[in-house]
Amino acid sequence: MDSNKYSVILVSLEASETEGAYLTNAGYPLSYEGNTYQNVEGLKVDLPAESGGLDKDEGKLEGVGINDSSFLTRLSNHYPFSKVEVTVRELDIDLSTDSVSDVRTLFTGLVYQATPMPLTGYMNIIFKGWKYYTDITAGLPCTEQCAWGVLGNRGCGASVVEEEHTVAAVSSYTLTILGSLSDTRSFLFNKGYIEKEGARIKIKYHETGNTFQLSKPAPATWVGSTITIYSGCDRQLSTCRDVYDNEERFMGLGVAMVDYNPFYENP
Repeated sequence: MDSNKYSVILVSLEASETEGAYLTNAGYPLSYEGNTYQNVEGLKVDLPAESGGLDKDEGKLEGVGINDSSFLTRLSNHYPFSKVEVTVRELDIDLSTDSVSDVRTLFTGLVYQATPMPLTGYMNIIFKGWKYYTDITAGLPCTEQCAWGVLGNRGCGASVVEEEHTVAAVSSYTLTILGSLSDTRSFLFNKGYIEKEGARIKIKYHETGNTFQLSKPAPATWVGSTITIYSGCDRQLSTCRDVYDNEERFMGLGVAMVDYNPFYENP
């Protein structure tokens, strides 16, 4: 490397235009493309191996302070962002002018997991490249369930119901809304999802009423906020018929796993 230059690493973690964190291993804050990158002593960046194949190695950030920003605090507490994009760049700084002379983008991808380190005030962040998130399992599913992936015009054509409501209470995996649902069909919102500002949480179970069992806890900060609740489908023929009146478009393959082991059991 040129003796008149030195290199630094910039890491951006962005959930939206206004939500994110910008970190650098330089000894002082750096400004780049309108963002100020805070210097983090001991920041360590392990990038996944580069390959032209379909491997999905993960990268890792170490030494990220949990309380360095409100965004990082929420990230460590597993706040449900819709996605957090990661970009790792290497900058060459010209010593004579103290300006950026060259920029290389080393990685782009998404945060996969944030793991707080107990009693340290720091967390490790695992990130993965886009290949991981585009991986699709091949083969024929052994299931009698409907093969449509989504409701609506992009799927089976069944009408997607959405309602806006105010969150009344959150307790672990349970969320309660103020008032009542406008559409009171049983199991309409079962296996649907709730959404707030792009962040979605799947509804694990709902039959009737204003209480929903979720697949993961909703943040307590959602209490008093407006969320949108979307209808869902468990892909059973009975749901297609009784809830959506859409049986003619049911696309179950009729291939089911037998309820015995054919190697040593008889039907």
